[in-house]
Parts: sequence; C-alpha cells; structure tokens
Amino acid sequence: MTRRLAILTQFDPDCGLPAHVHLHLEGLRPVVKRLILVSNSPLDPASRAMAESICDRVIVRPNTGWDFAAWRDVLATEDAAGFDRIILTNSSVIGPLYPLGPICEEMDARAPDIWGMVLSHNKGLHLQSYFLCASAGVVASDAWRSFWCSVQDIDDKRQVIQSYEVGFSRAMTASGFELVPMIPLLPFPASLRIVNIERLKGWVKVPFSVNHINRTVEFHEDLIRRGMPYLKASLIYGKDTYRFVGLDRIRAIPRVKFPFDRLVGKALFGANKGNK
Repeated sequence: MTRRLAILTQFDPDCGLPAHVHLHLEGLRPVVKRLILVSNSPLDPASRAMAESICDRVIVRPNTGWDFAAWRDVLATEDAAGFDRIILTNSSVIGPLYPLGPICEEMDARAPDIWGMVLSHNKGLHLQSYFLCASAGVVASDAWRSFWCSVQDIDDKRQVIQSYEVGFSRAMTASGFELVPMIPLLPFPASLRIVNIERLKGWVKVPFSVNHINRTVEFHEDLIRRGMPYLKASLIYGKDTYRFVGLDRIRAIPRVKFPFDRLVGKALFGANKGNK
C-alpha cells in the first residue's frame, strides 16, 4: 500500500472548521497514512476537537504567507522519509466528489514525479496548487528543499501565485521533474471555447483557449464530468457564485457521491441554479 502524507491548509474568519473542510479531511483520511491540518486562523475548542478526531496532527499558526508558508512550516517539522508520496492541498476546494482511492491508485500507477488535478497556462505553465502530489524522489531532492527554503511570508496573493504556485512548477521542471495532470490540457482546436475576457474595463466574449484561463472555475462542470473530484469553494461561497452551474447539474453527473446537504451556502439553492 502506498504510504501517503497529506497536509491540508485552511483559513476561516469565524475561527472554526467549515463543513467543506471537515468533509475534505474525511475524504483524504482513507488514502493517507498521516493527515495534518494546518490552520491559518484560530480554532475554537469544538472545531479543534473535531479536527483532532480525524487528523494525526493539528497545527494553528498566524495568518501569514498563505498556503505555501503554511506548507513550508509543516514540512520543516515532518520526517518525510517514510512516505512514498506527499499531498499538499487546501480549503479552496469542495470534495472529494468521487472517492480519492481509485484516483490516487491510477495516478500512482503512472509513476509521475509530481501530479495535480489541472495543468494550466494561466500566468505561466503550472499545476494548480489546490492539490499537488509529489513522489519520494522529488521530496528527497535538492530542488524540493531549495524551493521550500526560499518560501517567504508574502501577503500579496498575486505575488504568491506568481512566485510560488507558478514558481513551484517552474522550479521542479527546471530540475528535470515531470508534471502530470489528472485532467490533461486540451489540444487545439478542442481547446477553443467562447469565454469572457476583460478588455478596457469591460467584458467581451471571444474564442479563447481554455488552457490559458482558470478551467477549475470557468469550466467546472466539464472537468467534473471528466473525473475531477473537486469543485472550487468560491463557486458556492465566494466571488464566483455567479459562474456556478447549479447543484442539480453537479449532482446529476454520474458517479458524483458527495453529501452536499452538509454544506451551507445560498448559491446551493439560490438564483444561480442551472445557469452557466
């Protein structure tokens, strides 16, 4: 059996353990040997007890440096030598919508150095960082150690994305490691879709490659139909609710098995239902 270590980072302004994070931890538990929650916000006693009932370790740290600084701090205190793969994930996604066991086994059989859900050209070629899985060979490398030693407590999200999300993929490929997405890039011309592009402080609809936009948000239904086990939380709780195709359409996708009734959010049953 593959020995996996998973580290999930979260931030909750209410100082709790949101339902979708609780469900994510439950979904990870069957596929990992060691499970760690690192919270960039305080945890009330009930939430901490709940997390500790699922996880092997629960860490609360100051809200500095976003996910990459949180992962850095945990990796610095964990002995990774006994694990075959390390999973880095966060609270920006809802799921898993499908069991992770078969997905992890399928991807492990392909023996990738590093795999994730989606490979994107948006802001530079990279695996999107809400789910990254690195092999023992990568974790033992100088490139891995050098990257995490370089991570600083940067508060500007755009800089974190460019320096660390895109930067991680760039550093790993520069060292000869292969990045393998579960959902492959679409070839031309299948990659062309009508999308909204911001121009002159407005939006225009133009043919554009989906490989160069955030597919996880813009084309979430398509990805889930292709086997993607996650839905971006911002589609239900945040700035992207107007893009959500609706709970009925997600539930109707074959094989989706997820207790959406344990979530709360107006977009689940609100006016966005059924709209693209």
